[in-house]
Amino acid sequence: MKRQNSANATKSPSKYFSNSSNQFSEILRQITRNCNNKPIRKASSPNSNKQMQQRVKTQISITRNPNQNIYNIKISESVPKNKLQYFQVLEQIGSGKFGKVYKCLLNQTKKLYAIKMIDKLKLKTKQMMHQLQREVAVQQMLKHQNILQFVEFFETKNNYCLVLECATGGTLFQSLMKQQNRRYSEPAASNIIKQVACAIQQMQKLSIIHRDLKPENILWCDGQIKISDFGWSVQDKKERDTLCGTIDYLPPEMVYRQQYDNSIDLWSLGVLTFELTTGRTPFQVQEGFNLQFPDYLSGDVKDLMRGLLTDKINRKPIEWVLNHVWLS
Repeated sequence: MKRQNSANATKSPSKYFSNSSNQFSEILRQITRNCNNKPIRKASSPNSNKQMQQRVKTQISITRNPNQNIYNIKISESVPKNKLQYFQVLEQIGSGKFGKVYKCLLNQTKKLYAIKMIDKLKLKTKQMMHQLQREVAVQQMLKHQNILQFVEFFETKNNYCLVLECATGGTLFQSLMKQQNRRYSEPAASNIIKQVACAIQQMQKLSIIHRDLKPENILWCDGQIKISDFGWSVQDKKERDTLCGTIDYLPPEMVYRQQYDNSIDLWSLGVLTFELTTGRTPFQVQEGFNLQFPDYLSGDVKDLMRGLLTDKINRKPIEWVLNHVWLS
């Protein structure tokens, strides 16, 4: 099938869409080297054969910008201690590299919350304290119905604890796996994408880039979509060059080690749209950025994805997305 061109992409650099397998394999090896030779982490994703493919997540350290005050918070001096005694821990509902997430009940109000408990020793050993500082600072700024709400932050003897809104509906990825043919109908996918786009719009107003948008980091809460996991997020109006995120969702400018801006979240929105409507991600690491659509997709959703899955210069802004006919 011939590659579908992006919307109005007359100046799209061909290098973004014409890599051979050997060239892209070399890029993947370079990414691995740039991750300081740390093992790459894998997350599951459905492929076109309804089997589970492996989604590779990069693991690298983030360079802290000392000129931005939100990254210079001294956690041990700025948070209350031992508030965990006010909660009843009910069950574990998630886990990550540095800790676990628990469903908890606040004894006084009997309201449910999620508490993300991050192991202090692991965080210190990996020298990732600044990443936690950044995550807390970003979450404190974000107040939106489609973003998982931050409640408070405290520490115990062994853990830093982030108290968050409790999303009881599971992840979007879990929901996707339960759909017929492991994909959503276009009306259902449109509803989801519109909510994610609204959250991206709010983040862009605050110069926040999520940098790891994917179904595993999007939650269901009372029938509503909530973006979560701001561990890779950053607040910056300047262009960045840090390699981070998940391989299947990396934009071309990040893969080719060029500077990027907040439009990388719009690329991720395009990949997410493709995955929700087809059950697989559009690009495989061995094949480069050849955008091809299944015949069953409508012209409107294809047009939306062409506007997002293109090079940075021609990528459409969030206002264009929210006014698109497919989301109406």
